[in-house]
Amino acid sequence: MNDPVHAPRICLPLGTELTAALAKVVEAIGSVGFHQCMLDLLGKVCAVDSGGAMIFHRNRGPQRLVHRFHLSERSIPEDSYLSGPYALDPLYQMFLQGAPDGAYWLPETAPDDFFESEYYHQFYSRIGLSDEIDVMWRIDGDTALLLFLERGARNPTFQAADLAAIELLLPFVFAASSKHHQATAPGPGLDAGDLMHRKVQSTIENFASSLLTQREREVLFYMLRGYSSGMTAQRLATSEGTIKIHRKNIHRKLDIGSQAELFSLFISCIPFASPDAQKDPLEVYQNKPSTRRSTPSASPVAQS
Repeated sequence: MNDPVHAPRICLPLGTELTAALAKVVEAIGSVGFHQCMLDLLGKVCAVDSGGAMIFHRNRGPQRLVHRFHLSERSIPEDSYLSGPYALDPLYQMFLQGAPDGAYWLPETAPDDFFESEYYHQFYSRIGLSDEIDVMWRIDGDTALLLFLERGARNPTFQAADLAAIELLLPFVFAASSKHHQATAPGPGLDAGDLMHRKVQSTIENFASSLLTQREREVLFYMLRGYSSGMTAQRLATSEGTIKIHRKNIHRKLDIGSQAELFSLFISCIPFASPDAQKDPLEVYQNKPSTRRSTPSASPVAQS
């Protein structure tokens, strides 16, 4: 399909439009409008439909700085991502694993079964997107700035030339971001005692520990993140057949019949986690009088 609006702009001349956007970023260093100007600049070389900026933290939940989106294209609340699903985000996982500064294109970084995962079906597909490119600048070992550029579901996905155009700007993006960070003091919201994040981390560390073996729990989290049996086998240095047996045992022990039920069960357990105790939140969740395991497919993300 010939779509000039979303065509790659890697050959965009250094004209008044681009130089004006560069100047606005420089002028905004140290001010609250910096990230808005940076998104405007990136939008000059790569057509985007929505996006924003946030800070990833190792010891607390992500901190949203700017969010541009079309409300009519979303079927879940704006803050659903921050209520727990971020823990399964491929980019957040890469951040935790120490991924360096760079531009990351979803088709190249997502697990092999990402588009079949319940994270995709119950969360990502419901925010009205078809594709994204994320620019990550590491502030330090425990924090990073993320500029996320998105294409809507009705529009063409990004192309390799779009990624190349963004990568040409990265030296400027990182240098300006460093100057902005030096000029601005950390905000008061950077308290490591973020209860929600601690609950999410506790759920990751202890979910189903009262029912599953350690290896089964490793397989379970690869399932949640969208890894196929084959890719999980490679990561865990075992056979695909062994992984399939583990998956069958997980479904039996948790009394679930689908990936959707597993995702829903994991998210449902987050509020019941105890950050200061090594206790399985699933055990607490199942013992609550109001818990109704007969309808695990109801999406807690949509209710957050």
